[in-house]
Amino acid sequence: MAGKSQEMPVLIVGAGPTGLMLACELLRQGVRCRLIDKLPEPGDKSRALVLHARTLEILESMGIVESFIESGCPAYGASLYHAGERIVHLNMAELESPFPFSLMIPQTETERLLCEHFVNQGGIIERAVELKNFSQGKNGITATVKNAQGKEEVIVTQWLIGCDGAHSAVRKVLELPFEGSAYEERFGLVDCMVKSDLPDDEVTTFFHEEGAFVFFPLGNKRFRIIVNVPSSQVVGDAPSLKDMQVFADRRGPGNIKLYDPVWLAWFTIHQRSVSKYRVGRVFLAGDAAHIHSPVGGQGMNTGMQDAFNLAWKLALAVRGIADEKLLDSYNEERHPVGQELLKGTDLATTVATLRNPLAQQIRNHVMSFLTQQELIQQRMRKVGSMLAVNYRSSPIVGEQRKITEIQIKPSEDSEKPSIPGYIEFARGPMPGDRAPDAVLLDQDINPVRIYEAIRGISHNLLLLDGKPTGAGYRNLEKIAWSIGEQFGGLVTCHLIVASKTMPNLRFPGKVFLDPDLAVHETYFADSECLYLIRPDGYIGFRVQPAALGPVEDHLNKIFKTARIQTK
Repeated sequence: MAGKSQEMPVLIVGAGPTGLMLACELLRQGVRCRLIDKLPEPGDKSRALVLHARTLEILESMGIVESFIESGCPAYGASLYHAGERIVHLNMAELESPFPFSLMIPQTETERLLCEHFVNQGGIIERAVELKNFSQGKNGITATVKNAQGKEEVIVTQWLIGCDGAHSAVRKVLELPFEGSAYEERFGLVDCMVKSDLPDDEVTTFFHEEGAFVFFPLGNKRFRIIVNVPSSQVVGDAPSLKDMQVFADRRGPGNIKLYDPVWLAWFTIHQRSVSKYRVGRVFLAGDAAHIHSPVGGQGMNTGMQDAFNLAWKLALAVRGIADEKLLDSYNEERHPVGQELLKGTDLATTVATLRNPLAQQIRNHVMSFLTQQELIQQRMRKVGSMLAVNYRSSPIVGEQRKITEIQIKPSEDSEKPSIPGYIEFARGPMPGDRAPDAVLLDQDINPVRIYEAIRGISHNLLLLDGKPTGAGYRNLEKIAWSIGEQFGGLVTCHLIVASKTMPNLRFPGKVFLDPDLAVHETYFADSECLYLIRPDGYIGFRVQPAALGPVEDHLNKIFKTARIQTK
Protein backbone atom coordinates (compact mmCIF):
# COMPACT_ATOMS: atom_id res chain seq x y z
CA MET A 1 0.00 0.00 0.00
CA ALA A 2 1.54 3.30 -1.08
CA GLY A 3 1.77 6.10 1.49
CA LYS A 4 0.47 9.54 0.53
CA SER A 5 2.59 12.68 0.94
CA GLN A 6 1.55 16.20 1.76
CA GLU A 7 0.95 18.33 -1.31
CA MET A 8 4.01 20.17 -2.65
CA PRO A 9 3.66 22.87 -5.34
CA VAL A 10 6.33 21.43 -7.67
CA LEU A 11 7.84 17.97 -8.18
CA ILE A 12 11.10 17.87 -10.16
CA VAL A 13 12.24 14.52 -11.53
CA GLY A 14 15.99 14.41 -12.17
CA ALA A 15 18.80 16.01 -10.14
CA GLY A 16 21.24 16.71 -12.96
CA PRO A 17 22.27 20.27 -13.89
CA THR A 18 18.83 21.08 -15.36
CA GLY A 19 16.83 19.83 -12.39
CA LEU A 20 19.22 21.42 -9.91
CA MET A 21 19.08 24.76 -11.70
CA LEU A 22 15.27 24.69 -11.66
CA ALA A 23 15.15 23.69 -7.99
CA CYS A 24 17.62 26.41 -6.97
CA GLU A 25 15.69 29.07 -8.84
CA LEU A 26 12.31 28.01 -7.48
CA LEU A 27 13.66 28.23 -3.93
CA ARG A 28 15.09 31.68 -4.69
CA GLN A 29 11.60 32.65 -5.85
CA GLY A 30 10.16 31.33 -2.57
CA VAL A 31 8.54 28.22 -4.08
CA ARG A 32 8.82 24.86 -2.30
CA CYS A 33 9.64 21.85 -4.42
CA ARG A 34 10.59 18.18 -4.16
CA LEU A 35 13.61 17.05 -6.13
CA ILE A 36 13.99 13.31 -6.74
CA ASP A 37 16.51 11.24 -8.68
CA LYS A 38 16.53 7.49 -9.27
CA LEU A 39 20.33 7.23 -8.92
CA PRO A 40 21.61 6.59 -5.40
CA GLU A 41 24.62 8.86 -5.93
CA PRO A 42 25.59 11.66 -8.34
CA GLY A 43 27.45 10.54 -11.46
CA ASP A 44 31.24 10.25 -11.16
CA LYS A 45 32.11 10.85 -14.83
CA SER A 46 33.00 14.30 -16.16
CA ARG A 47 30.51 14.11 -19.07
CA ALA A 48 29.59 17.68 -20.21
CA LEU A 49 32.40 20.09 -19.44
CA VAL A 50 31.67 23.57 -20.84
CA LEU A 51 29.78 26.49 -19.33
CA HIS A 52 29.33 29.30 -21.84
CA ALA A 53 29.16 33.03 -21.19
CA ARG A 54 25.35 33.22 -21.09
CA THR A 55 25.17 30.43 -18.50
CA LEU A 56 27.86 32.16 -16.43
CA GLU A 57 25.76 35.35 -16.51
CA ILE A 58 22.85 33.32 -15.15
CA LEU A 59 25.02 31.89 -12.39
CA GLU A 60 26.14 35.43 -11.54
CA SER A 61 22.51 36.51 -11.18
CA MET A 62 22.13 33.63 -8.70
CA GLY A 63 25.17 34.89 -6.76
CA ILE A 64 27.29 31.75 -7.23
CA VAL A 65 29.42 32.27 -10.35
CA GLU A 66 32.66 32.85 -8.40
CA SER A 67 32.72 29.28 -7.06
CA PHE A 68 32.33 27.92 -10.59
CA ILE A 69 35.16 30.04 -11.97
CA GLU A 70 37.42 28.97 -9.10
CA SER A 71 36.71 25.31 -9.93
CA GLY A 72 37.06 25.63 -13.71
CA CYS A 73 39.53 26.50 -16.43
CA PRO A 74 38.70 29.52 -18.65
CA ALA A 75 39.22 29.01 -22.39
CA TYR A 76 39.63 32.33 -24.17
CA GLY A 77 39.60 31.01 -27.69
CA ALA A 78 39.57 28.12 -30.12
CA SER A 79 41.96 27.14 -32.89
CA LEU A 80 41.53 24.71 -35.77
CA TYR A 81 44.48 23.20 -37.62
CA HIS A 82 44.96 21.20 -40.80
CA ALA A 83 48.26 19.81 -42.05
CA GLY A 84 50.17 21.86 -39.47
CA GLU A 85 48.54 25.16 -40.48
CA ARG A 86 46.08 27.08 -38.32
CA ILE A 87 43.05 27.75 -40.52
CA VAL A 88 40.68 29.15 -37.86
CA HIS A 89 41.25 31.16 -34.69
CA LEU A 90 38.36 32.42 -32.59
CA ASN A 91 39.16 34.99 -29.89
CA MET A 92 36.53 34.88 -27.14
CA ALA A 93 38.27 37.63 -25.18
CA GLU A 94 36.45 40.17 -27.37
CA LEU A 95 33.05 38.87 -26.33
CA GLU A 96 30.66 41.55 -25.02
CA SER A 97 29.99 39.87 -21.69
CA PRO A 98 31.36 40.05 -18.14
CA PHE A 99 32.63 36.54 -18.88
CA PRO A 100 34.54 36.65 -22.20
CA PHE A 101 35.49 32.99 -22.19
CA SER A 102 34.14 29.45 -22.08
CA LEU A 103 34.59 27.83 -18.68
CA MET A 104 35.89 24.27 -18.85
CA ILE A 105 34.48 22.50 -15.81
CA PRO A 106 33.44 18.83 -15.48
CA GLN A 107 29.74 18.17 -15.08
CA THR A 108 30.52 16.49 -11.77
CA GLU A 109 31.75 19.86 -10.46
CA THR A 110 28.78 21.74 -11.91
CA GLU A 111 26.40 19.34 -10.18
CA ARG A 112 28.34 19.50 -6.91
CA LEU A 113 28.25 23.29 -6.80
CA LEU A 114 24.55 23.46 -7.68
CA CYS A 115 23.84 20.77 -5.05
CA GLU A 116 25.67 22.80 -2.42
CA HIS A 117 23.73 25.93 -3.36
CA PHE A 118 20.41 24.08 -3.26
CA VAL A 119 21.12 22.50 0.12
CA ASN A 120 22.39 25.80 1.53
CA GLN A 121 19.01 27.30 0.64
CA GLY A 122 17.30 24.55 2.60
CA GLY A 123 16.64 22.14 -0.26
CA ILE A 124 16.78 18.34 -0.02
CA ILE A 125 17.71 15.94 -2.83
CA GLU A 126 15.87 12.63 -2.52
CA ARG A 127 18.10 10.03 -4.16
CA ALA A 128 17.28 6.44 -5.09
CA VAL A 129 13.68 7.58 -5.59
CA GLU A 130 12.20 6.60 -8.95
CA LEU A 131 9.10 7.92 -10.68
CA LYS A 132 6.81 5.01 -11.57
CA ASN A 133 3.72 6.75 -12.93
CA PHE A 134 1.55 9.84 -12.70
CA SER A 135 -1.83 11.17 -13.78
CA GLN A 136 -2.93 14.74 -14.10
CA GLY A 137 -6.23 16.51 -13.67
CA LYS A 138 -7.36 20.10 -14.06
CA ASN A 139 -6.10 21.18 -10.64
CA GLY A 140 -3.06 19.00 -10.03
CA ILE A 141 -1.00 15.85 -10.49
CA THR A 142 -0.87 12.58 -8.59
CA ALA A 143 2.48 10.80 -8.96
CA THR A 144 3.68 7.44 -7.65
CA VAL A 145 7.35 7.05 -6.74
CA LYS A 146 9.35 4.16 -5.28
CA ASN A 147 12.42 4.32 -3.05
CA ALA A 148 15.40 1.96 -2.77
CA GLN A 149 13.59 -0.19 -0.22
CA GLY A 150 10.75 -0.75 -2.66
CA LYS A 151 8.30 1.39 -0.69
CA GLU A 152 5.88 3.36 -2.84
CA GLU A 153 4.66 6.86 -2.10
CA VAL A 154 1.92 8.93 -3.73
CA ILE A 155 2.90 12.56 -4.24
CA VAL A 156 0.25 15.18 -4.89
CA THR A 157 1.61 18.26 -6.64
CA GLN A 158 0.47 21.18 -8.76
CA TRP A 159 3.24 20.92 -11.36
CA LEU A 160 5.59 18.16 -12.54
CA ILE A 161 8.86 18.88 -14.36
CA GLY A 162 10.76 16.15 -16.20
CA CYS A 163 14.49 16.90 -16.03
CA ASP A 164 15.36 13.19 -16.11
CA GLY A 165 17.53 12.96 -19.20
CA ALA A 166 17.50 11.18 -22.52
CA HIS A 167 15.67 8.13 -21.10
CA SER A 168 13.08 10.33 -19.35
CA ALA A 169 10.41 8.44 -17.42
CA VAL A 170 8.25 11.58 -17.48
CA ARG A 171 8.39 11.74 -21.28
CA LYS A 172 7.51 8.05 -21.54
CA VAL A 173 4.45 8.41 -19.31
CA LEU A 174 3.34 11.34 -21.49
CA GLU A 175 3.87 9.06 -24.54
CA LEU A 176 5.65 11.85 -26.38
CA PRO A 177 7.72 10.52 -29.31
CA PHE A 178 11.43 11.32 -29.08
CA GLU A 179 11.90 11.85 -32.78
CA GLY A 180 15.29 11.75 -34.44
CA SER A 181 18.15 9.38 -35.16
CA ALA A 182 21.71 8.38 -34.29
CA TYR A 183 24.82 9.31 -36.26
CA GLU A 184 26.62 6.50 -38.04
CA GLU A 185 30.00 7.72 -36.78
CA ARG A 186 31.24 6.59 -33.37
CA PHE A 187 33.27 8.77 -31.06
CA GLY A 188 35.99 7.95 -28.57
CA LEU A 189 37.02 10.03 -25.58
CA VAL A 190 39.65 10.09 -22.90
CA ASP A 191 40.19 12.40 -19.94
CA CYS A 192 43.93 12.29 -19.28
CA MET A 193 47.15 14.18 -18.73
CA VAL A 194 48.89 15.43 -21.87
CA LYS A 195 52.55 16.21 -22.33
CA SER A 196 52.67 18.75 -25.18
CA ASP A 197 52.92 22.41 -26.12
CA LEU A 198 49.15 22.74 -26.47
CA PRO A 199 47.73 25.89 -24.83
CA ASP A 200 45.87 25.45 -21.55
CA ASP A 201 43.42 28.24 -22.36
CA GLU A 202 42.10 27.25 -25.79
CA VAL A 203 40.11 24.46 -27.39
CA THR A 204 42.31 22.99 -30.10
CA THR A 205 41.02 20.91 -33.04
CA PHE A 206 43.07 19.07 -35.64
CA PHE A 207 41.43 18.12 -38.93
CA HIS A 208 42.90 15.05 -40.61
CA GLU A 209 41.96 13.03 -43.66
CA GLU A 210 40.75 10.27 -41.32
CA GLY A 211 38.74 12.56 -39.04
CA ALA A 212 38.99 15.15 -36.29
CA PHE A 213 40.99 15.16 -33.04
CA VAL A 214 39.90 17.68 -30.40
CA PHE A 215 41.55 18.82 -27.15
CA PHE A 216 39.49 20.52 -24.41
CA PRO A 217 41.67 21.95 -21.60
CA LEU A 218 40.72 21.01 -18.03
CA GLY A 219 43.65 22.79 -16.38
CA ASN A 220 47.08 21.70 -15.18
CA LYS A 221 47.81 19.86 -18.44
CA ARG A 222 44.76 17.61 -18.15
CA PHE A 223 42.57 17.46 -21.26
CA ARG A 224 39.38 15.88 -22.58
CA ILE A 225 40.19 14.41 -25.99
CA ILE A 226 37.56 13.37 -28.55
CA VAL A 227 38.08 11.51 -31.82
CA ASN A 228 35.59 10.35 -34.47
CA VAL A 229 35.93 6.95 -36.10
CA PRO A 230 33.87 4.70 -38.39
CA SER A 231 31.71 2.21 -36.52
CA SER A 232 33.66 -0.65 -38.08
CA GLN A 233 36.78 0.40 -36.14
CA VAL A 234 35.11 0.31 -32.71
CA VAL A 235 36.11 -2.64 -30.53
CA GLY A 236 34.95 -3.19 -26.95
CA ASP A 237 33.24 -0.79 -24.59
CA ALA A 238 36.02 1.78 -24.59
CA PRO A 239 39.22 2.59 -26.48
CA SER A 240 42.47 1.94 -24.66
CA LEU A 241 44.93 4.72 -23.89
CA LYS A 242 47.18 3.08 -26.51
CA ASP A 243 44.38 3.45 -29.08
CA MET A 244 44.01 7.13 -28.28
CA GLN A 245 47.79 7.61 -28.46
CA VAL A 246 47.75 6.13 -31.98
CA PHE A 247 45.04 8.61 -32.98
CA ALA A 248 47.09 11.43 -31.44
CA ASP A 249 50.20 10.38 -33.37
CA ARG A 250 48.32 10.15 -36.67
CA ARG A 251 46.00 13.16 -36.40
CA GLY A 252 47.65 15.50 -33.89
CA PRO A 253 50.53 17.94 -34.27
CA GLY A 254 53.15 15.45 -33.12
CA ASN A 255 55.26 15.26 -29.95
CA ILE A 256 52.20 14.50 -27.79
CA LYS A 257 52.23 12.00 -24.94
CA LEU A 258 48.98 10.89 -23.29
CA TYR A 259 49.12 9.46 -19.74
CA ASP A 260 47.23 9.02 -16.47
CA PRO A 261 43.71 8.46 -17.92
CA VAL A 262 40.69 8.74 -15.60
CA TRP A 263 37.95 7.98 -18.13
CA LEU A 264 37.87 6.20 -21.51
CA ALA A 265 34.71 5.54 -23.52
CA TRP A 266 33.14 5.00 -26.91
CA PHE A 267 29.88 6.83 -27.45
CA THR A 268 27.20 7.33 -30.07
CA ILE A 269 25.66 10.72 -30.83
CA HIS A 270 21.92 11.12 -31.22
CA GLN A 271 19.82 14.05 -32.32
CA ARG A 272 16.29 13.81 -30.99
CA SER A 273 13.55 16.11 -29.80
CA VAL A 274 9.97 16.15 -28.58
CA SER A 275 7.35 18.16 -30.46
CA LYS A 276 6.33 20.19 -27.38
CA TYR A 277 7.78 20.96 -23.96
CA ARG A 278 4.47 21.30 -22.11
CA VAL A 279 1.54 18.90 -21.70
CA GLY A 280 -1.00 20.38 -19.29
CA ARG A 281 0.67 20.62 -15.89
CA VAL A 282 3.79 18.74 -16.99
CA PHE A 283 6.91 20.32 -18.50
CA LEU A 284 10.05 18.79 -20.01
CA ALA A 285 13.48 20.41 -19.85
CA GLY A 286 17.05 19.57 -20.83
CA ASP A 287 17.89 16.16 -22.30
CA ALA A 288 14.37 14.93 -21.54
CA ALA A 289 13.22 17.31 -24.28
CA HIS A 290 16.19 17.43 -26.67
CA ILE A 291 19.52 15.70 -27.26
CA HIS A 292 22.05 16.49 -29.96
CA SER A 293 25.68 16.40 -30.97
CA PRO A 294 28.10 17.71 -28.32
CA VAL A 295 29.87 19.86 -30.93
CA GLY A 296 30.00 23.34 -29.41
CA GLY A 297 29.34 22.04 -25.89
CA GLN A 298 25.85 23.55 -25.68
CA GLY A 299 23.73 20.65 -24.41
CA MET A 300 24.06 21.10 -20.65
CA ASN A 301 23.96 24.88 -21.07
CA THR A 302 20.70 24.63 -23.01
CA GLY A 303 19.13 22.49 -20.30
CA MET A 304 20.15 24.92 -17.58
CA GLN A 305 18.77 27.80 -19.63
CA ASP A 306 15.51 25.86 -20.15
CA ALA A 307 15.21 25.70 -16.37
CA PHE A 308 16.06 29.38 -15.92
CA ASN A 309 13.39 30.38 -18.44
CA LEU A 310 10.75 28.22 -16.76
CA ALA A 311 11.50 28.97 -13.11
CA TRP A 312 10.25 32.56 -12.85
CA LYS A 313 7.12 31.77 -14.84
CA LEU A 314 6.32 28.72 -12.76
CA ALA A 315 6.91 30.67 -9.54
CA LEU A 316 4.36 33.28 -10.60
CA ALA A 317 1.90 30.50 -11.46
CA VAL A 318 2.31 28.93 -8.01
CA ARG A 319 1.64 32.34 -6.47
CA GLY A 320 -1.52 32.63 -8.56
CA ILE A 321 -0.23 35.66 -10.48
CA ALA A 322 0.83 34.27 -13.85
CA ASP A 323 -1.49 34.33 -16.82
CA GLU A 324 -1.83 30.98 -18.62
CA LYS A 325 -0.12 32.51 -21.66
CA LEU A 326 2.96 33.08 -19.55
CA LEU A 327 3.30 29.34 -18.92
CA ASP A 328 2.62 28.57 -22.59
CA SER A 329 5.50 30.89 -23.48
CA TYR A 330 8.00 28.37 -22.04
CA ASN A 331 7.32 26.05 -24.96
CA GLU A 332 6.95 28.92 -27.44
CA GLU A 333 10.33 30.36 -26.44
CA ARG A 334 12.45 27.32 -25.66
CA HIS A 335 11.25 24.81 -28.27
CA PRO A 336 12.53 26.96 -31.19
CA VAL A 337 15.86 27.34 -29.37
CA GLY A 338 16.12 23.56 -29.09
CA GLN A 339 15.26 23.09 -32.77
CA GLU A 340 17.85 25.64 -33.89
CA LEU A 341 20.41 23.92 -31.69
CA LEU A 342 19.68 20.56 -33.33
CA LYS A 343 20.09 22.06 -36.79
CA GLY A 344 23.28 23.93 -35.91
CA THR A 345 25.03 21.05 -34.16
CA ASP A 346 23.99 18.64 -36.91
CA LEU A 347 25.54 20.89 -39.56
CA ALA A 348 28.70 21.39 -37.49
CA THR A 349 29.04 17.64 -36.89
CA THR A 350 28.54 16.86 -40.58
CA VAL A 351 31.16 19.43 -41.57
CA ALA A 352 33.66 18.22 -38.94
CA THR A 353 33.34 14.54 -39.93
CA LEU A 354 33.59 14.88 -43.71
CA ARG A 355 35.62 12.05 -45.25
CA ASN A 356 35.66 12.94 -48.96
CA PRO A 357 39.09 14.53 -49.65
CA LEU A 358 37.66 17.15 -52.04
CA ALA A 359 34.91 18.06 -49.58
CA GLN A 360 37.51 18.38 -46.82
CA GLN A 361 39.62 20.71 -48.95
CA ILE A 362 36.65 22.92 -49.79
CA ARG A 363 35.59 22.95 -46.10
CA ASN A 364 39.02 24.07 -44.96
CA HIS A 365 39.29 26.89 -47.50
CA VAL A 366 35.77 28.17 -46.84
CA MET A 367 36.21 28.10 -43.06
CA SER A 368 39.55 29.87 -43.28
CA PHE A 369 38.15 32.62 -45.51
CA LEU A 370 34.93 33.19 -43.56
CA THR A 371 36.52 33.34 -40.13
CA GLN A 372 38.90 36.07 -41.28
CA GLN A 373 35.89 38.39 -41.67
CA GLU A 374 35.25 40.39 -38.49
CA LEU A 375 31.47 40.22 -38.82
CA ILE A 376 31.64 36.44 -39.09
CA GLN A 377 33.96 36.33 -36.06
CA GLN A 378 31.50 38.42 -34.05
CA ARG A 379 28.60 36.19 -35.04
CA MET A 380 30.53 33.02 -34.20
CA ARG A 381 31.47 34.40 -30.78
CA LYS A 382 27.88 35.36 -30.05
CA VAL A 383 26.40 32.06 -31.19
CA GLY A 384 29.08 29.94 -29.53
CA SER A 385 28.71 31.76 -26.20
CA MET A 386 24.89 31.51 -26.47
CA LEU A 387 24.51 35.29 -26.22
CA ALA A 388 22.69 35.18 -29.56
CA VAL A 389 19.77 33.20 -28.10
CA ASN A 390 16.68 35.40 -28.27
CA TYR A 391 12.91 35.28 -27.97
CA ARG A 392 12.02 37.94 -30.55
CA SER A 393 9.12 35.83 -31.83
CA SER A 394 7.69 35.24 -28.36
CA PRO A 395 4.06 36.24 -27.78
CA ILE A 396 4.96 37.79 -24.40
CA VAL A 397 7.45 40.40 -25.64
CA GLY A 398 6.70 43.62 -27.47
CA GLU A 399 7.33 47.31 -28.00
CA GLN A 400 5.67 50.61 -28.81
CA ARG A 401 7.39 53.19 -30.97
CA LYS A 402 5.18 55.93 -32.33
CA ILE A 403 6.39 57.69 -35.44
CA THR A 404 3.75 60.35 -34.75
CA GLU A 405 5.73 61.34 -31.62
CA ILE A 406 8.82 62.36 -33.59
CA GLN A 407 9.88 66.00 -33.27
CA ILE A 408 10.61 67.36 -36.73
CA LYS A 409 12.39 70.48 -35.45
CA PRO A 410 14.81 69.57 -32.63
CA SER A 411 14.09 71.32 -29.34
CA GLU A 412 16.23 71.33 -26.20
CA ASP A 413 13.12 71.19 -24.01
CA SER A 414 11.42 68.31 -25.76
CA GLU A 415 11.89 64.66 -24.79
CA LYS A 416 10.33 63.43 -28.02
CA PRO A 417 12.78 61.58 -30.27
CA SER A 418 14.30 63.22 -33.30
CA ILE A 419 14.21 61.41 -36.62
CA PRO A 420 17.81 60.12 -36.14
CA GLY A 421 16.95 59.18 -32.52
CA TYR A 422 13.89 57.25 -33.65
CA ILE A 423 15.98 55.36 -36.19
CA GLU A 424 18.75 54.71 -33.65
CA PHE A 425 16.33 53.29 -31.08
CA ALA A 426 15.13 50.80 -33.68
CA ARG A 427 18.71 49.50 -33.86
CA GLY A 428 18.90 48.99 -30.09
CA PRO A 429 18.34 45.78 -28.13
CA MET A 430 15.12 44.23 -29.40
CA PRO A 431 12.24 42.83 -27.35
CA GLY A 432 13.22 39.23 -26.66
CA ASP A 433 16.96 39.94 -26.78
CA ARG A 434 19.27 39.41 -23.83
CA ALA A 435 19.63 42.75 -22.03
CA PRO A 436 23.20 43.99 -22.53
CA ASP A 437 25.39 44.98 -19.61
CA ALA A 438 27.05 48.37 -19.05
CA VAL A 439 28.54 50.38 -16.18
CA LEU A 440 26.79 53.29 -14.45
CA LEU A 441 27.26 55.16 -11.14
CA ASP A 442 25.14 54.78 -8.02
CA GLN A 443 24.10 57.62 -5.69
CA ASP A 444 27.48 57.40 -3.92
CA ILE A 445 29.26 57.71 -7.29
CA ASN A 446 30.42 54.09 -7.16
CA PRO A 447 30.54 52.13 -10.42
CA VAL A 448 27.73 49.56 -10.71
CA ARG A 449 27.01 47.22 -13.59
CA ILE A 450 23.44 46.94 -14.86
CA TYR A 451 23.51 43.21 -14.08
CA GLU A 452 24.34 44.01 -10.46
CA ALA A 453 21.64 46.68 -10.23
CA ILE A 454 18.86 44.42 -11.53
CA ARG A 455 19.86 41.24 -9.67
CA GLY A 456 16.84 39.70 -7.98
CA ILE A 457 13.57 37.95 -8.75
CA SER A 458 11.45 40.85 -10.02
CA HIS A 459 11.00 42.47 -13.40
CA ASN A 460 13.12 45.61 -13.77
CA LEU A 461 12.00 48.78 -15.53
CA LEU A 462 14.87 50.93 -16.80
CA LEU A 463 13.76 54.55 -17.25
CA LEU A 464 16.37 56.33 -19.39
CA ASP A 465 16.01 60.11 -19.48
CA GLY A 466 17.84 60.67 -22.77
CA LYS A 467 18.67 64.22 -21.81
CA PRO A 468 18.08 66.06 -18.52
CA THR A 469 14.87 68.15 -18.57
CA GLY A 470 12.51 68.98 -15.74
CA ALA A 471 9.47 67.87 -17.71
CA GLY A 472 11.18 64.59 -18.56
CA TYR A 473 12.04 63.87 -14.95
CA ARG A 474 8.48 64.55 -13.84
CA ASN A 475 7.13 62.20 -16.49
CA LEU A 476 9.48 59.37 -15.53
CA GLU A 477 8.78 59.95 -11.84
CA LYS A 478 5.04 59.73 -12.47
CA ILE A 479 5.47 56.48 -14.44
CA ALA A 480 7.56 54.90 -11.69
CA TRP A 481 5.08 55.84 -8.92
CA SER A 482 2.19 54.40 -10.89
CA ILE A 483 4.05 51.16 -11.68
CA GLY A 484 4.95 50.81 -8.01
CA GLU A 485 1.34 51.27 -6.90
CA GLN A 486 0.04 48.69 -9.36
CA PHE A 487 2.88 46.16 -9.51
CA GLY A 488 4.85 46.72 -6.30
CA GLY A 489 7.05 43.73 -5.50
CA LEU A 490 6.78 42.49 -9.07
CA VAL A 491 8.52 45.36 -10.87
CA THR A 492 11.52 47.39 -9.64
CA CYS A 493 12.11 50.80 -11.21
CA HIS A 494 15.55 52.29 -11.97
CA LEU A 495 16.05 55.85 -13.23
CA ILE A 496 19.18 56.28 -15.36
CA VAL A 497 20.19 59.93 -15.71
CA ALA A 498 22.42 61.25 -18.48
CA SER A 499 24.22 63.59 -16.10
CA LYS A 500 27.17 63.92 -13.72
CA THR A 501 24.97 65.12 -10.85
CA MET A 502 21.91 63.70 -9.15
CA PRO A 503 18.62 65.45 -9.88
CA ASN A 504 16.40 66.55 -7.00
CA LEU A 505 13.65 63.94 -7.24
CA ARG A 506 11.26 61.94 -5.11
CA PHE A 507 11.79 58.82 -7.18
CA PRO A 508 10.37 55.48 -5.89
CA GLY A 509 13.42 53.41 -6.71
CA LYS A 510 17.14 53.69 -7.35
CA VAL A 511 18.64 56.55 -9.34
CA PHE A 512 21.84 56.01 -11.32
CA LEU A 513 24.12 58.39 -13.20
CA ASP A 514 25.35 57.76 -16.71
CA PRO A 515 27.80 60.65 -17.17
CA ASP A 516 29.68 59.06 -20.08
CA LEU A 517 26.41 57.86 -21.69
CA ALA A 518 27.70 54.27 -21.67
CA VAL A 519 24.25 52.89 -20.81
CA HIS A 520 22.36 55.29 -23.08
CA GLU A 521 24.58 54.35 -26.00
CA THR A 522 24.32 50.63 -25.24
CA TYR A 523 20.52 50.92 -25.26
CA PHE A 524 20.44 53.43 -28.18
CA ALA A 525 18.56 55.91 -25.99
CA ASP A 526 19.20 59.36 -27.36
CA SER A 527 15.83 60.44 -25.97
CA GLU A 528 13.50 59.39 -23.16
CA CYS A 529 12.57 55.67 -23.29
CA LEU A 530 11.76 52.62 -21.19
CA TYR A 531 13.11 49.06 -21.18
CA LEU A 532 11.38 46.33 -19.17
CA ILE A 533 13.79 43.49 -18.32
CA ARG A 534 12.38 40.11 -17.30
CA PRO A 535 13.70 38.12 -14.31
CA ASP A 536 15.66 35.92 -16.72
CA GLY A 537 17.56 38.92 -18.11
CA TYR A 538 15.75 39.27 -21.43
CA ILE A 539 13.98 42.40 -22.66
CA GLY A 540 10.23 41.94 -22.31
CA PHE A 541 9.07 45.33 -23.56
CA ARG A 542 10.39 48.71 -24.70
CA VAL A 543 8.76 52.08 -25.29
CA GLN A 544 9.82 55.28 -27.08
CA PRO A 545 8.98 57.95 -26.03
CA ALA A 546 8.43 56.98 -22.38
CA ALA A 547 4.74 56.40 -21.61
CA LEU A 548 2.86 54.62 -18.84
CA GLY A 549 -0.03 53.10 -20.81
CA PRO A 550 1.88 50.64 -23.00
CA VAL A 551 3.88 49.29 -20.04
CA GLU A 552 0.70 48.90 -17.97
CA ASP A 553 -0.99 47.00 -20.78
CA HIS A 554 1.99 44.67 -21.20
CA LEU A 555 2.32 43.95 -17.46
CA ASN A 556 -1.38 43.25 -17.13
CA LYS A 557 -0.96 40.50 -19.73
CA ILE A 558 1.84 38.95 -17.65
CA PHE A 559 0.35 39.39 -14.17
CA LYS A 560 -3.31 38.43 -14.35
CA THR A 561 -4.08 39.43 -10.75
CA ALA A 562 -1.32 41.94 -10.09
CA ARG A 563 -3.63 44.76 -9.04
CA ILE A 564 -5.31 42.56 -6.43
CA GLN A 565 -2.18 40.80 -5.20
CA THR A 566 0.01 43.87 -4.68
CA LYS A 567 -2.39 46.38 -3.19
